[in-house]
Amino acid sequence: MPVRALLMDIDDTLFDFQTSSQNALSIAFRSFGLPFTQEMWARYRALDMDFWQRFERGAITKEVLYVERFRVFFAEYGLKADPAAFNAAYFRELGAQRNFMPHCEQALRQLHAQYKIFIVTNGNTDIQKRRIAASGMAQYFDRVFISEQMGCKKPDKLFYDKVFAEIGEEYRACSIMIGDSLSSDMQGGRNAGIPTCLYGRAEPIAPLCDYAVSELLDLPSLLASL
Repeated sequence: MPVRALLMDIDDTLFDFQTSSQNALSIAFRSFGLPFTQEMWARYRALDMDFWQRFERGAITKEVLYVERFRVFFAEYGLKADPAAFNAAYFRELGAQRNFMPHCEQALRQLHAQYKIFIVTNGNTDIQKRRIAASGMAQYFDRVFISEQMGCKKPDKLFYDKVFAEIGEEYRACSIMIGDSLSSDMQGGRNAGIPTCLYGRAEPIAPLCDYAVSELLDLPSLLASL
C-alpha cells in the first residue's frame, strides 16, 4: 500500500536541536557565572545521550534525567550550581531557540502536499509547544504527539498504539517512521510494525532501518517510490 502518512521525529530531524541546545547552554552557563568550553559541550552531549537512552529503556524517569545529567556533569567538572535551577534556566533559553535542519521548510511544504504529517516526540511539552508555535512550521503538522501528554514514550509500542488510536488504525498500514535516532525512532517504528527511515545517513543500518536519507529533500523521491 502506498505511503499516506509520515510519523516524524522533530529534534535533529526537522529542528536543529544540537545548535539550539548548545546556544541555550552557553547562555545558561554564562548567567550562572560558569565556564562552558567546546570540550565541555562534547562531554555534555555524550552524558545527555546516555541519560536519554536510559529514559527510553524505562530505567529512569524524565524528571530524574533533567536533573541528574547536570548533577553528574557539575560533579565531573567541580562546578558549584543547583542542577534543578540550572535545568530550569536551560529550558527557558532552549524554548526561545529557532534553528532548523537544512531545507526543513522546503521539504515539509513538498511533503505536506502529498502526505499527512504527524509529529512524534519525547521532548519536553512546554518547550516543544513553544518552539513549534514560533517556528512557522506548525501549518505542516496535522497532529503533534508529545510523550509527556501521551503517558508513554518512544520507542514503546503503546505510544504508537495510542497515536494510531487517535489518527485512525487504518493509517498503520500506510505509515512510515522518520527520525534520526536508532534507539527511539527506528526501534519505535519496529515496535509499531511500520517501515522506518533513518535521517542523516546515506545507507540504512540493519536491522532497524528499512531506508535512509542524508537530506530532507531526498524524502519526496524516496516516498514516491514506495
